[in-house]
Amino acid sequence: MAKPQRYPEIDFLKGVACALMLFGHAVRMRMPAPAPLDKILLHLFDFSGPIFFFLSGMNVMTFTERNAGKPGFAATKFYLWSAAALYFLGYAYNINRNTLDQLDIFQGIALGTAAVYLLMRTRLPTWAHFLVAAAIYSIYLRFRVRLELNLIYPGFVALRNSVGPDADIWALARSGWGREFRQALPPAVRYWFLYFTPFYWTVFIYFGALCYRSVMRSAKWTCAWAAFFAALFVSGPFAMRNVFGPGKSLLDAVFLKNGLDLSLRGIPSYVMTTLGAAGLLYLAFRGRYRGAAALRNRWLKWTAARFELLGKESLMFLVVHWLAVMLVVPILTSFENWRPGEGRVAFSYLHGALALAATMWAVPRFVNWRDRWRAKPRYGRNVALFIAASFVAIFVFFLLRIPLVGYGATFGVSIGFAFIYPDVRDRLRRRFTAAAAAG
Repeated sequence: MAKPQRYPEIDFLKGVACALMLFGHAVRMRMPAPAPLDKILLHLFDFSGPIFFFLSGMNVMTFTERNAGKPGFAATKFYLWSAAALYFLGYAYNINRNTLDQLDIFQGIALGTAAVYLLMRTRLPTWAHFLVAAAIYSIYLRFRVRLELNLIYPGFVALRNSVGPDADIWALARSGWGREFRQALPPAVRYWFLYFTPFYWTVFIYFGALCYRSVMRSAKWTCAWAAFFAALFVSGPFAMRNVFGPGKSLLDAVFLKNGLDLSLRGIPSYVMTTLGAAGLLYLAFRGRYRGAAALRNRWLKWTAARFELLGKESLMFLVVHWLAVMLVVPILTSFENWRPGEGRVAFSYLHGALALAATMWAVPRFVNWRDRWRAKPRYGRNVALFIAASFVAIFVFFLLRIPLVGYGATFGVSIGFAFIYPDVRDRLRRRFTAAAAAG
């Protein structure tokens, strides 16, 4: 029996995670102090990262499932070289996001999936994998506790408490305290422990891979995994509450208030709650969702197909979604002149809805352009020249003190990365297929 090439529930849920990610970025950019319902919705949007990384662990296993023992193909070499290419080429996205001194999502995915791929190739039993996952997370937890105890950055707790409830996602970047905090951290600490550090994001990938392997080997493990994820979800908000000072409510224990919390979100309450929810969501869809083609309602079919496309083309989505967020939201807010508390919350959600609509319209077109141009000769060279020209434009316009146009050129570098990476993977696949056949 032929092994399936895609699992629709994985693509669909990954697409949902992409949509939540975009919505969260767009809404948080100009949102005032959130009410309790807004906190719940924002937490749902922030749940996008854990879902995405959890399902990326399942993609590790589907790759292994399709390629294990395939004659003439050096699967491990291909996978690790592809991860290395994603890690380094992903800095094109970092340039666009101004995150060159930290790990962004592509470096986090590359490091985490490569590590989990190697770990899942070992003969360790599942319980031993649990211990390895705990050991990985303990590295981050030790850092986070020491930071909370003011041992890494004196006055960190006072700094965190000084961030106002109406601070938007850019407050950390704009403010003096944000720059001071980042500059005070040693470069290695700033690089390895902020944002997409592998020391807790890999845990989501790891458990996605472990869950997939167990339930695919035997459906009887589904209930055990469901109970495990439910226990994480329920107990998460209580985990180490006294250490991290979450506030008065259980919602505050997992809610990310501002950009500082987003950069340091790997506290136990957040990791446990979102990991539990990601696992339960996957198990709820597994075997029940059979793909967009199986739906009868026209609009549901169209929407599900769009989500599946976002899941399959998540790299293209991540690049295009930032373009949509940085175009749609600033344009909309330039026409708005709301005083505090006067309708801004509703307009924050409108920003998210319009940015999502723009992205769902744009991604299929970018994918079609990429696939059509890939059929033409010298595609890789032409894209590389486009990326090089975008780099030149960045430097020229910043030297001419036209920073807005220079920043616009960074989107060219990022889009070029989305267009060239699939070609790089194809070249690596041919190389390691030929190498394995020759060997």
